[in-house]
Amino acid sequence: MRALLTPLAYILSCLYGALSAIHRWTFQSGLRHRQRLPGITWSVGNIAVGGTGKSPVTVALAKILIESGARPAILTRGYGVPLKRGDSVVLLAGDVLSAATSTQRIPDEARMQSASLPSVPVVVGPDRHAAAMRYLRELKGQAPTHWLLDDGFQHWRLERDLDFVLLDAHNPLPALLPLGRARECPAAISRADIVLFTRCEAGIPTTADLSEVTPHLKPGAYVLTSTMETPAPAETTDGRIAFSLKEHSPVCLVSGIAQPAALHQSVVQLGLAIGTELRLRDHQPIDAARLTLKCQGQRSILTTAKDYWRDPKVFEQLPLPVFVLDLDVNWDATEMRKALRPFI
Repeated sequence: MRALLTPLAYILSCLYGALSAIHRWTFQSGLRHRQRLPGITWSVGNIAVGGTGKSPVTVALAKILIESGARPAILTRGYGVPLKRGDSVVLLAGDVLSAATSTQRIPDEARMQSASLPSVPVVVGPDRHAAAMRYLRELKGQAPTHWLLDDGFQHWRLERDLDFVLLDAHNPLPALLPLGRARECPAAISRADIVLFTRCEAGIPTTADLSEVTPHLKPGAYVLTSTMETPAPAETTDGRIAFSLKEHSPVCLVSGIAQPAALHQSVVQLGLAIGTELRLRDHQPIDAARLTLKCQGQRSILTTAKDYWRDPKVFEQLPLPVFVLDLDVNWDATEMRKALRPFI
């Protein structure tokens, strides 16, 4: 059976690549019109599907802009939520500033970003240009100086001033879908102004990895590296209970992310005993009854910020303390500011 599926997967991969190329060509040729938002637009994206850290990197870049005196806004698609095309929602400091009409659900990553950046509006909508224009119409006087397109590398409709592309240091150039996880061929990296390797470790990316990426870079593009660390939880989400390794282990680990195995390893490295684990698909809603069963016999719940913000009420009704694991993005601040300076 495997031998029969491999040629089919190869054919589908070629078809996917061809369709992606045609989509790009319609914009590059002028057949379809690209639109520009007022202000400066940065795109944060990748060539793979999930797991490279786009959302935490977007948050980190927003903080750099704030420190420089800019007023950024995050513009995101809103995966995992049934927002209709043309509809949108705006979050500020975790609250809904402008509501959607097609659904009351809020995307997990948008909630997480809004909670991390209380002064930054997070604008969510399938049609990002329409969502941004609605925001500008309804909230006059709050126009951002910079738009951050979270997962925007393949969003051709909007013009951008900076393309920031992330590569997983453990697998920088995966095969095209469905054989691998890539949305585009390695040649797509030539559109990037800044390439950031994420999840770097000692010796990773390898010299061979770097040599494979280098031929695809455009002249003047920056190549930077970063690490992603999961610090030990400090306190419960309500701030009432401090985390204790002795009192709160074993834990029930809950995750619905692209790379749950990496999270599991990070938790083990922190010295935490995992009693039970609930793994969901990326963006999958959390079933309260299923989670309640999973956490029986455990002393605490441990989850990611993204999973917590998918539905805080699910966690609030549990009889155990809930601790959230953050994801810290670390890079050479001097090199990053040097790379970003022409685009600020």
